[in-house]
Amino acid sequence: MKRSLLIMLLALTVAIPAALAAGGTRIALKPAKAFPAAKGSAQFKAKAGERELQVEVEHIRRLAGKRVVFIVGGAKLGTAKVNGLGAAEISRNSERGQRVPRVAAGTAVKVRTAGGTTIVAGSF
Repeated sequence: MKRSLLIMLLALTVAIPAALAAGGTRIALKPAKAFPAAKGSAQFKAKAGERELQVEVEHIRRLAGKRVVFIVGGAKLGTAKVNGLGAAEISRNSERGQRVPRVAAGTAVKVRTAGGTTIVAGSF
């Protein structure tokens, strides 16, 4: 019984990162209490020699014209200005020479105000 459980857990350990890498995955980012109407998503794709990550947030019109911070795996990915419709996004692709962090099951994604208030968050 213990051996079959161990084999099953090992299979899942290999299967989850492979699923993230092969076809990519998209997650929804949930709003924080300070921004209950906010919506966000993150998408990660990886294939031989290329990684791509996109993170977006919307319905934050009160932050129009201000910069928001995108954080992946605890590290700052970059910033973007919120447009007049209340949306901001960031896109990174290793094929273009941009830094794309490693993403695996459990990697956290957050979008915060410049002051550090979380707007949306989630994990792969």
